Amino acid sequence: MASVADWLTGLFAFLGPGGTLLALFLVFVIDAAIIPTLPELAVVLSYLYRDPGVDPFTWALLLLVMALAGEVVGNTLMFLWVRKLVVDRGHLPRFLGRAMRGWTDLMIVPDERIILVNRIAPVVPFVGAFIAVVGWSYRRSIAYIVLGGAAKYSFLLVLVGYLGFVYDPGTATLITVVAVLVLVGVSVGAAALYRRRAAAPPRGAA
Repeated sequence: MASVADWLTGLFAFLGPGGTLLALFLVFVIDAAIIPTLPELAVVLSYLYRDPGVDPFTWALLLLVMALAGEVVGNTLMFLWVRKLVVDRGHLPRFLGRAMRGWTDLMIVPDERIILVNRIAPVVPFVGAFIAVVGWSYRRSIAYIVLGGAAKYSFLLVLVGYLGFVYDPGTATLITVVAVLVLVGVSVGAAALYRRRAAAPPRGAA
């Protein structure tokens, strides 16, 4: 793990504080608008390998701001793309629209509040697309995205800050990577279990 830690140290040193913040922003934009990118891992590694001259608390706040900004921009881009180019032009297949609305109807809360649940169990992929198709309030949805993201990534930053204080960079990196992968695995498992239960017919049904 020491070689990995050395490589990460070199990578973040090459990027510098500004480059790291920009890279983190892009990771969150891509995760929200295109493909999953394990943003949880990106944010904690960005904190662990910060520039020694940057105050840890200030750095954590900057990372949190960039993460939330990336999520807002990514989800907004997805929302605008689906809304303007697909929904408003009548290019959305009817079966897909019905399926997306039917899926949200099966949720614990069939409205924008499911975005908060999504932070624990990602049952709604590409939230921006759902905002456009299902007809959720954009402002309310973005507020829940920011609220949920602030809670989740603040927790991760506090955790990684503690690990970085107690352990050397190599050990802290190992523990952090394992912890994040376990967290993601549990979230995916919880989402799969919820999907299975939501899709199952009610008890007693023929």
